[in-house]
Amino acid sequence: MKTKPVQKVIIVLFLSFVLLVTVSPLLLLIINSLKSQREFLVNPFGLPTTLALANFPKVWITGGYSRAYLNSLLIAVCSVTIVVSLGGLCAFSLAKFRFRGSNVVLTYFILSMSIPVSLFLVPIFFIFKNLGLLDTIRGLIIVYGAIFLPFNIVFLRSFFMGIPDSVLESAKIDGCSDLGLFFRMVIPLSRPAFLTVALLVTLWTWNEFFFANAFITTNVLRPVSTRFLAFTGTYTSDWTLICAAGIISILPIMIFYIIFQRNFIEGLMSGSIKG
Repeated sequence: MKTKPVQKVIIVLFLSFVLLVTVSPLLLLIINSLKSQREFLVNPFGLPTTLALANFPKVWITGGYSRAYLNSLLIAVCSVTIVVSLGGLCAFSLAKFRFRGSNVVLTYFILSMSIPVSLFLVPIFFIFKNLGLLDTIRGLIIVYGAIFLPFNIVFLRSFFMGIPDSVLESAKIDGCSDLGLFFRMVIPLSRPAFLTVALLVTLWTWNEFFFANAFITTNVLRPVSTRFLAFTGTYTSDWTLICAAGIISILPIMIFYIIFQRNFIEGLMSGSIKG
């Protein structure tokens, strides 16, 4: 009993240290984005004496972030639609229907998650070049849909396995078709899981850099992740503008996660318990 207070102190100190290490780079990024270049060179780790708010509109205009935001938003919405619709239907069939080869299909999806996606870069590059999908937003959406489907199919399947078969069978007795079961029963019962998938895919597509940098070369088509790289290459000597560009790049996804973090955690926990 005497050791419990000591254990609590150790745990609090450890978690405080982890929090400090995690939050410090973000705080430093915010602080330096509000400084002038001269003040940054004098004191890069101190608080700003005057707020250089003009850094943000300058970065927004010169960096072309208005178009980059639209590109990233379009990519995220289309990728979420593909993964949620196709992944949901596939996961439902694997969870609630028994057909020849279902275990092989599930094993295929699980094994595909263990293969590094970088191995597909070269073959996809030449395939897209022949199909005319290179340097297009629709080509990037197809890549993201293919990359993010396996994990989310397995995740949704584990959630659907927890839905009682008796509920679906009673609906089927009342005349509901298999597709009707998915839209009328499974989707309403699985809203936390679908919301979690939407959040995951949005986070991944917004932050994805590898394929976006390889397949998109036209500046007007660049998403936010590669637009930041192009901006830092132009303003390599002005760290205050680079910090402001970093804040502009990550701010929407931070706000998005803060708003929906409870639903995100709820979906992950319910999926793991039911799986």
